[in-house]
Amino acid sequence: MTSRTIENIQFTSSVTPWVRRGGPAVAAIALVTYVLVYAHWPTLRLQVDLLVYRFAAEHLLAGLDLYSTGLTGKPNELLFIYPPFAAIFAIPLTVFDSSSAQLLWLLGMVAALGYAVVRMLKSMGMRAGGAMFSLTALLVGVIAWLEPLRLTAELGQINIVLLVLVVGDLLATGRSKWSGIGIGLAAGIKLTPALFLVYLLVTRRIRAAFVAMAAFAATVGLGFVVAPSDSTTYWLHGRFDDVNRISHDPLANTSVSGLLLRLHGSPTMATIAAAVVAAVAVVIAAMAYRRGQAVLAIAIVGMASAAASPFSWSHHWVWFAPLVVHLGFRGYVEGSRFAAAAMWLLCALVGGWIVAVAGDTPQAGILSLRPDGAWGEILPGAYVLVFLVVLLGTVVWLRRCSWRYDARLTRSPTHDFEHLEGVDAGHH
Repeated sequence: MTSRTIENIQFTSSVTPWVRRGGPAVAAIALVTYVLVYAHWPTLRLQVDLLVYRFAAEHLLAGLDLYSTGLTGKPNELLFIYPPFAAIFAIPLTVFDSSSAQLLWLLGMVAALGYAVVRMLKSMGMRAGGAMFSLTALLVGVIAWLEPLRLTAELGQINIVLLVLVVGDLLATGRSKWSGIGIGLAAGIKLTPALFLVYLLVTRRIRAAFVAMAAFAATVGLGFVVAPSDSTTYWLHGRFDDVNRISHDPLANTSVSGLLLRLHGSPTMATIAAAVVAAVAVVIAAMAYRRGQAVLAIAIVGMASAAASPFSWSHHWVWFAPLVVHLGFRGYVEGSRFAAAAMWLLCALVGGWIVAVAGDTPQAGILSLRPDGAWGEILPGAYVLVFLVVLLGTVVWLRRCSWRYDARLTRSPTHDFEHLEGVDAGHH
């Protein structure tokens, strides 16, 4: 391994002094705040979507239709909208009563978020120790209060599981014949992560892409074996793209399509714009990957999957989390004040700040603001606007800073340190 690479790895084992003290404090404050908020507003811990998953698994085991009625027994309320494989995936929830499942799911989400942050930091060269613990605590604390993550916890949503599957797959140490299976499983549970298949192809990880396709096909096939009628309904009768089963509220759609349709764009224009955004994002993510910024690339593709979807709830944007990790690492390990400032600005923009307390459940985050006039139509698309700024900023940053990484990235991204041996440290 070259001397420059060794220096980089050693450098990434330290953090700025205040993080060592402040990181655990931030995590503790985030935890205490959650406890206080949940105690004051019990409705915030109902995890109704988790109950929908459990309901679907029970219907599957009983041989009942997955899609005709929802959790409340009504045909248009709290419907199960995922592929049959997602109901199969949820079968373990039926082992527990509702209260136990909710508690275990909440604890599991905390563990999953911690794992994802640690996995991302390790991929950038950090080693286990006090610095890793402190930075992980800081990042978990601030990420937990991003509105998409806060809402994911409130609803008991599946998004963090998808994040873990993708992060664990793409940032696995070394190269494995199983690379791609996590993405295939994530796409089988919820279709939007399928954009990572395109990302694998564009970054020329062809084997992993085919493994992902095979894994996804296996989830579909298993669905047809276990629930043939439901699978036929979902895949062959158009349930997989029936936006009307998700919501009739145009303000709830946070995707590119939702924004343009609210601004009176045509459905065709909205579809084309969403496809263009996805394509541009994947290209930019591939640029980031080739310059060693694998975590940033995951953030971009993940956000693109939410932006390009025909319908995205605000909690689909959990992919802000890898972006916070990327900025936090650049800010507090590599010492970039700009990255640190960008991290806190992002957290302020998409944080779960409570903006209204009327009723049993408070409203939180920028998307909850409902001003009159055009802004009332634009603000629900604020995450898309943030994402576009991220894309532009990424291009500018990669072009300005690529020379710093050329020496060690000629052959491999930074998360594959075992492939850096032999790289000429003096090559520019």
